[in-house]
Formats: sequence, structure tokens, C-alpha cells
Amino acid sequence: MKRVVKCVFCLWVTFLLINAPLTASAQQESDKASGAGNAPAAEAGKEKKDLGEWWLRNPLTYDPVPEEFLYHIEATYDWSRQTGNFTNDKHDLSALLTLRKKIFTYNLRYAFDKRNASKPYSPPYQDDNKDLRKSTKHEVHNDFRMALTNRMIAGLGMFWLKDDYIKIQNRYTYYGGLGYTVFKHPRAKIDVFGALGYEELDHTDEYHEGFLKMQDWGETSDVEFYDRGTVVSSLIYLHEQARAYLLPGVALNQSVDYYRDIDDSDIYRWKFNVGLDIMIMEHIFASLSYKEEYDNAPESVLGIRKRDTSIGAGVKISF
Repeated sequence: MKRVVKCVFCLWVTFLLINAPLTASAQQESDKASGAGNAPAAEAGKEKKDLGEWWLRNPLTYDPVPEEFLYHIEATYDWSRQTGNFTNDKHDLSALLTLRKKIFTYNLRYAFDKRNASKPYSPPYQDDNKDLRKSTKHEVHNDFRMALTNRMIAGLGMFWLKDDYIKIQNRYTYYGGLGYTVFKHPRAKIDVFGALGYEELDHTDEYHEGFLKMQDWGETSDVEFYDRGTVVSSLIYLHEQARAYLLPGVALNQSVDYYRDIDDSDIYRWKFNVGLDIMIMEHIFASLSYKEEYDNAPESVLGIRKRDTSIGAGVKISF
């Protein structure tokens, strides 16, 4: 987590240095240059512009490019509970902070997933529950982008994952690459992004203890890869994102993330998301989502299934 904080801090400093405000003297010279005769125009320029969902747009699609410092915050929360013969609690929280100054954009995303599942013991202890799954997952995506044209961007960033269910203590993924808007329409937009990356993976102590037990039982012959230390790899990262406005106040969102190890084509994973945002009132939306994740890494120490899916319904706040 310390590395995540350092990376966030470094990108914050970079963003602020690039967009450092004018000095007092330079600002005064700028004000003088505008002239007293332009006072009516200056007053009109002070009025807040309606930029729409600017955080979803390339800044160079505006003419002129907005000069003001822009920020956007949104958060989504999903919760589901099932009781009876089977008890299941599921909490999903995601948040996004976007900052922009001219052609530079900074995004910080956080996702939290908590699940508790249990079922009654066999008689005569049926009044007590047996835990089937208790898991917590944290994800952080730190992203810095610069617009090159009204369709192309350059970006660099990092992902961090901690998931106690699949026994990942830390997974850091660093990347840098280019993005392009392949389809642009007032009611729809499709963006793609490609990058080269570097990844460091550390498993939990429980993971390594599980391998030692399997080794004692003589059941590690089918384990293709095991490393006690940090697993380092180079990878290709591809991202596709689309948004379409189906009706006034109803938007369809879809995205795909794909990661493939450069040295071993059998090691890859992908994540697919699709959802609807339905406006209830200004800044508040009903959110429906379907998520699917697939990890084809040759992992047999834990016996975890490669595919994981979830359906959610919740509330989204955006301003």
C-alpha cells in the first residue's frame, strides 16, 4: 500500500507542477494585456461554461480548450443480502476522482468488494452457521493522461490489487501507452488504449502454507509454476471503453481490460463490465451492472476457478 501512496503522490506532484499557476506578476501582465475595453467580454467569460460530461471527453474536442481547473467526483454502492438456508452478504463500492487542467487529466479510481457467505451446520447444530467464504478485495487505479490530438492521448499509470480470497497480498501493474477514439458521435463514443507494462506479484503467507501442505501430501506434481518470492513479468495491456446514450437520462457503459504476459501466452486475464446509469434526479442515478473476470494463469495451488461473475444494482452519485 505504501507503494500505491507514493505513486499517487508522484503523479499528483507531476500534475500540479505541469499546471502550476501563473506568478502574481505574470497574472498582472495578463490582466493588463486584456485591456479595459474588453471588460464586457471578460465578464461574459466569467460565466460558468456548460462542458457536459467533460471527464469522458478529450479536452482537445473543445474549442477553445477550457482554461479553468476542473474536477469530478463519483461513487457507486451496491449491496445485496440473501438469508434462509443460505446466507450471503455482498458489498461493492467504487469511487472516481478526476482532475483536469488544459490538456492534462488525472484519474484516481478505488474499488472495494466484501463478501460473506455461510450455511447452517448439519443437525443438531443447524442453528449455527458455517462460513463458506469471507473475502475482501481492494483495487486502486492511478492514471495520468495528456491529450495529443482531439482523438489521441498518451497515458501512464498503475494498478494495485489486494485480494485475500485468491491469496494475493500485492499485485502492482505499471504501464505506459497510447489511446485513440475510434468512434465519436454526440450520443456514442468508443475509445481504445494499448500499452506495455511491468508487473510484480506477491502472494499471502496462507498461499505458501497451502503449497507446503500439498508438497507434504505429494500433490504438487501438477503445479506448473510456484515461486516463494515476488513474481515479476512484462505484459501487454489493452483497454476498450464505450458509452452510449440510449434515452435522455439513460446511458449504457461497457469496458474490457485485457492483460497478457509477453513471455508466456498462456498467462493472461481479462475483465468485462457492462452497465446502465439511469438518472433519478440531478447527480443521482440508479446503477445496474454485470461484471465478469477471467484469469487463465496456470494456477493449481488453490484450486480456484478461472471465471468469476457478478450482477449488481445500486446507487451512483456524480458531480
